[in-house]
Amino acid sequence: MQTINTRQFVPLAEQHMERYLADLQAIVNIDSGTYNRAGNNQVAAYLRERFHDFGFTTRVDPQQEYGDHLVAARDGRNEKGARILLIGHIDTVFPDGEAERRPFTITERDGKRVALGPGVLDMKSGVLMGMYGVQLLRTINQDTYRNVTFICNTDEEIGSPSSKPLIQQLARQADAVIVLEPGRAVGTVVSSRRGSGLYRVEVHGRSAHAGVEPQKGRNAIHALSYLVQAMQELHGTIPGTSLCVTTIHGGERSNVVPDYAYCEMDVRASDRDGLKAIEAAMQRVVSQANFEGTTATVSGSMRCMPFERSPRNARLVFYAKEAGKELDLKIEDLGSGGASDANNTSAIDIPTIDGLGAGGGLAHNPDEYVELDYLPTRIALLSGLVQKISDKGMR
Repeated sequence: MQTINTRQFVPLAEQHMERYLADLQAIVNIDSGTYNRAGNNQVAAYLRERFHDFGFTTRVDPQQEYGDHLVAARDGRNEKGARILLIGHIDTVFPDGEAERRPFTITERDGKRVALGPGVLDMKSGVLMGMYGVQLLRTINQDTYRNVTFICNTDEEIGSPSSKPLIQQLARQADAVIVLEPGRAVGTVVSSRRGSGLYRVEVHGRSAHAGVEPQKGRNAIHALSYLVQAMQELHGTIPGTSLCVTTIHGGERSNVVPDYAYCEMDVRASDRDGLKAIEAAMQRVVSQANFEGTTATVSGSMRCMPFERSPRNARLVFYAKEAGKELDLKIEDLGSGGASDANNTSAIDIPTIDGLGAGGGLAHNPDEYVELDYLPTRIALLSGLVQKISDKGMR
């Protein structure tokens, strides 16, 4: 079967824009913050019907605390072809009522057509792009993969605690993973992300009456205040890492010397060497603390490991650049400080590429937007990438 030029997908995508935007309006106008189980299930039910319309079989992975995760799959024409996993999340960071306060809207911004609404960029548009991008291949008999599987998870915005095992299970059955997080512009993909971790410093001291005999106490807040400064000073000292003290808590009553206090730290690392170095540095800070009558410890871990540039991922970037060239785009592969489900699949050595979703800006902000003028080109890029993985393989 002859491979077509990626450019040919653009007019096909344009033909689907009216229905695409109707689907996008429908799911953006459903509140689906991570802890809104009913809302996430409503979005999943809508998408399930659309997957069925496109010839997918579906199943749900039931959850108690979060919405049920949706899995959709479809076989291609080549039993020896590539197995491709696409990942998109349907939860958002916005509270209930947001969809009513600012529903899906198409307007103009700086002379460009944009779509607005809660979760429109991050990442309801990306989920639909994956669905439509794969469908374009089918409509012109270019579905030369072995199979395509989608997972639409409902807890990504809090680190995918319930969906991570399912994602990694499905990834192990795939030859390549495409994550549909937003792109930055028409000609970008994401090829690396920092790992993300949460760490805690705890100080134990001794309580006493703050007015009658404060000298008998050992003030945990006082000791922690020095450790907070020492920890924060680690920021920027190790290449590829960041550390930010984000919360502090100590004391229960205003007339008692506090015997316990803690702080929490957001830690990011671009690679495993940097992670080891920043963890060692945190341990040194605590071990060198010398506040009589108090003890200090540091605990915590990475919630997701770094998504690093690597030879196994480079082939996917190469294919994306090939597809981009056929669209007259010079694709730039970017790094990101934020984590995504790409971190979870790359960590188990499955070739992964991210940032194949819509272009726009202000994610996690009430003014987030998707740029519509080049959306068909972004869908074509995704279709072209899937086609090249299917035709050329990952070995």
